[in-house]
Formats: sequence, C-alpha cells, structure tokens
Amino acid sequence: MEAIKKLAGAYLVGVSIAVAVFFIISIFLEQAISVLAVWHVLDVLMLVGLALGMGFNYAHKQRVGGRDAGDAVTRQYLEANVTFYITTVITILFLHNWLVFLATGDVSQGDNHIPWIIWAVVDTGLPIILGVTGCRLWRESSNA
Repeated sequence: MEAIKKLAGAYLVGVSIAVAVFFIISIFLEQAISVLAVWHVLDVLMLVGLALGMGFNYAHKQRVGGRDAGDAVTRQYLEANVTFYITTVITILFLHNWLVFLATGDVSQGDNHIPWIIWAVVDTGLPIILGVTGCRLWRESSNA
C-alpha cells in the first residue's frame, strides 16, 4: 500500500505542477501551439488526479474520524475535512465545465464569462489541493 501511496502522491504533485505552470504560461503560447489541445490532455490527467484525490482524502477523513459536540477541533481533524471538502468542490466545478464542453463542443460559449471564471477557479484550486494531497501521501508512505 505504501508504494501505491508514493506513486499516487508523485502523480498528484506532477499533475498539480503541470496544471499550475501551463495555466500561467498558456497565454504566451497561443501563437506557437494549440493551447486547447494541451488542455484536452491536461483535463484527462486532472480527472484522474481528482478521482485519486477524492479517494485518498475520503479515506484520510474516515481514518481521522468524527468528533463529539463537546470535543475540541484538532489540527488533524480540520486538515482531513478541509482537504476532502475542497477536493469535492473542485471536482464538482471541474466536472460541470468539462461535461458541458464535451456535450456542446463550444469553448467560447458566446458572451458567457461564467465558464471561464469556473475554469480559473479550477485551474488555481486544483494544483493547490492535489499538491497538498500528493505531498501528504508521499510523506505518509515515507514515514511508514
């Protein structure tokens, strides 16, 4: 299991770096390459990363467990819940935009700027949450 965690952690960190870097530099590459084609590839990698992130963050949340009403909130409890729920939000936003794009094939969607705002949230939030999750998995597998 530790080898799987280490491999998944490396994958999540790699995807997070790729998405963050390409999100930042894609504006400069529009004349040189098909930016949309690169995003198509990254979208699939992001989907796999989000599925891994949801699975591992849910398992971590379950390991930490709940708390009683009178108990103090521990750092471990807070980290497990925040990472799980942020991963869930990013996954829902990603799937919404990606499935709309796959169904319509329309990237621009006219004057509607909401899809672009959602992509900006996904493309900035995903690297953070998958990077944090990947680092935690790597650290856990190294300490075991």
